[in-house]
Amino acid sequence: MPKQTGQRAGLPIECIVIYECLGQDTPLLAQLKRQLGDHPVELVFLAARHPGIPDVEILDKLLEGRTALLTRDRALHNLTIDRGLRSFVQSPDGGLTSHKLAEVITRDNNLPATRGGLRSSYVHEPSPDAEVIAGCLAGFLSKHQLKQFRTKRRRIRAHFGSLDNIAATALTIGQRRTPRGVVGGYLLKVDARFGAKSLSPASEGYFLDPSGCAEPLHSLIWALIHVLMLQLEQRPLTLFLCDCDAAMISAALITGRDTGRNPVERFAFRLLATVKQPQAKVCVKGRFFDRMQAKLNQLTAHDSNELVAINLQTVAEALERGDEFQ
Repeated sequence: MPKQTGQRAGLPIECIVIYECLGQDTPLLAQLKRQLGDHPVELVFLAARHPGIPDVEILDKLLEGRTALLTRDRALHNLTIDRGLRSFVQSPDGGLTSHKLAEVITRDNNLPATRGGLRSSYVHEPSPDAEVIAGCLAGFLSKHQLKQFRTKRRRIRAHFGSLDNIAATALTIGQRRTPRGVVGGYLLKVDARFGAKSLSPASEGYFLDPSGCAEPLHSLIWALIHVLMLQLEQRPLTLFLCDCDAAMISAALITGRDTGRNPVERFAFRLLATVKQPQAKVCVKGRFFDRMQAKLNQLTAHDSNELVAINLQTVAEALERGDEFQ
């Protein structure tokens, strides 16, 4: 049921909640204040008051009858209005509208908000070593790749409502040795706690390592890098490895029976230490195995712009030297 709101009752707006992508000097806010007239209103800038706040938290905990949202997110604008709340968004002519946008199709899945009151920050807080690794990795990724990670993070969180609603993650990981080098990749599946279907694949990514190193853990490292950059390392992770040697070495690294005999294995050990409750299993059949094999067949048979060229040995050695790129 939608909240009891003041929109139909004509209650005056006493508070404007400004979405994170809008700053204090945004022309949209000036337009809205002129539209509302001279009476004072409280301004809540989410970027300063509740950075990283999920949309479900805004809808459930911040908006009510005397409050309005100012946003550029047209889907969130429509969801707000669907719940009987007030929202303003830029119209096609550059002005402001408080009406639902007919061209934007949205569906309210009523995903659960987090328990308890509002937090001062919803920004992801990695462990110290995860932060060091991410800093090193940033030096080997392009601006476009970093932007892709941000886009995937937003898409995953939008599907589940918030990180708190993610129950667990699973990776299917495989690689092939080719004359060009090692070709490998991963498929990521993410499960919800409540109210949302599993997302599969939530992400996938493939690489070409032309270094000639025959290390069986390259695809594991590639997959774990993505878990870290997608900020999902604090959810239980199951690894389904299509290579038996990689599964065996991974299991030894997880249990601490081995901490790595070379930079690549030590890199894998550190990455595994950043994720929550990792389990390594051999994957020899099933639909995820079949999909991975079909994808590797395609990528090794033809040139593809899906393959990201990266020398994982170089990344591992940079991490051991303590290189950090910002």
